[in-house]
Amino acid sequence: MSYALGIDVGGTFTDAVASDGAGRIVSAKTPTTPPHREIGVMRALEDLAGELGIGVGELLSRTDYIAHGTTASINALVQGAVADVGLIATKGHRDSIYIMNAEGRTLGRSAHEIQDTLRQRKPAPLIPKHRALEVTERIDHAGKVLVPLDEDEVRGVAQSLVDQGVEAIAVCLLWSFKNGAHEQRVRELIHEIAPDMYVTLSSEVSPRIREFARTSTTIMNAQVGPRLRQYLTLLQKQLEEGGLKGPLLVMQSEGGTITADRAPEHAITTVGSVLSGGVIGGMRMAEQLGHRNVITTDVGGTTFLAGLIVDGEPVMAPGSIVNQFPINAATIRVHTIGSGGGALASVDAGGNLRLGPQSAEAVPGPACYGNGGTRPTNTDANLVLGILSERGLLGGRKPLRMDLAREAIREHVAEPLGLTVEEAAIAIHEVQNAQAGDLLRQAVVQAGYDPRDFVAYAFGGAGPAHCAGYCQDLGWARSSCRSAPSPPPSRPTGSRPRTSS
Repeated sequence: MSYALGIDVGGTFTDAVASDGAGRIVSAKTPTTPPHREIGVMRALEDLAGELGIGVGELLSRTDYIAHGTTASINALVQGAVADVGLIATKGHRDSIYIMNAEGRTLGRSAHEIQDTLRQRKPAPLIPKHRALEVTERIDHAGKVLVPLDEDEVRGVAQSLVDQGVEAIAVCLLWSFKNGAHEQRVRELIHEIAPDMYVTLSSEVSPRIREFARTSTTIMNAQVGPRLRQYLTLLQKQLEEGGLKGPLLVMQSEGGTITADRAPEHAITTVGSVLSGGVIGGMRMAEQLGHRNVITTDVGGTTFLAGLIVDGEPVMAPGSIVNQFPINAATIRVHTIGSGGGALASVDAGGNLRLGPQSAEAVPGPACYGNGGTRPTNTDANLVLGILSERGLLGGRKPLRMDLAREAIREHVAEPLGLTVEEAAIAIHEVQNAQAGDLLRQAVVQAGYDPRDFVAYAFGGAGPAHCAGYCQDLGWARSSCRSAPSPPPSRPTGSRPRTSS
């Protein structure tokens, strides 16, 4: 019996799923272990092997392939834990990344933030100007070389960046997506000086028009590429030492997969790795159930995610936005807010109950985990309401403490609002449902569709706990909740036909 494995590393939990040729599916769930997430992956595989009644070595040796959804790239960008990058641009055009474009102050902002013009700010530059250097060359819009590449100048610029201690270099020359010869030669010259330098070319990462978006995409690829390479190299080594013979595949934002050895070269395409997995899983499930129009909803530990499937296919977007900078690469359109099971509940200065976007994350986690967390979360409210059991999560391996959950809610929500602990827990639960309903309304109604034409799929650790609430708000009569404890990105990535893009 051979297996296809799926692994999803979320902000709170790591999930592993095994599927065999007979249709049997087994899952396991462990806490995510930042910053060394590969530890959590190996623990999840050990638990998965235990569920199958075999050793982890036997499991890996009988595995055809592993499909992996990872938050390594998006976490690095959002948290600023990125590599020091240098930029090489065409002479006279390095400032495009600093000038941005007309949308620079509003990219990725909500309607409310866009209307608040007094507080609009351009984001901090992706790299400081002293690390953005220029070389003499010019290619026109048809790909014709107008000015030859000055190779001596390239060598001097490359040496300057090496002397500044950069970990990666992004190369973005004008019209290179029409003719990438100059960029390819720049990479060769850089490697003559620094053979191990991570170099990324816009003509390979983002071969599309729009200079600002292409430049920002290339820089962000260089920022996360070295970190992703470090993580995947270590993970792949541990898997192969454990007996894995098949490939390790990484989910990409547009729903395909890429091998682990190639993924760091195209790291920016893995930013939506975990997000796209849920939508692809919903598509597989919709095929089996005969549903044409579906909205997938994933209530994880950190976020609430929603994606549309229309006429059996996921709705796509030409790009995405992170930290107000565009990523010029195709992606499944996923709507997200910071309102998951670990979302922190608080009362603001105006006496309003707030939930998220801050999260208790895996460490310390919700107050009821007993790991030192003192602020109430959605999970604590669900425990007080009896939606969760004190027997706990992970099959009882993580017991939940009712006393800590009640104390956190009492101190931070109930007393400030003059409510009982139970009333405060109900309020937290209802705010979660309302926020989820608002996002679904935005995803469906504002896209021009009628919610009544859609079936809602709910998954993730907290999905079934809230599905009825946010579906009722939009008038959905039909919904489907997964009974397995792990979020779906693991299942579809493990069972999806392998594709590469």
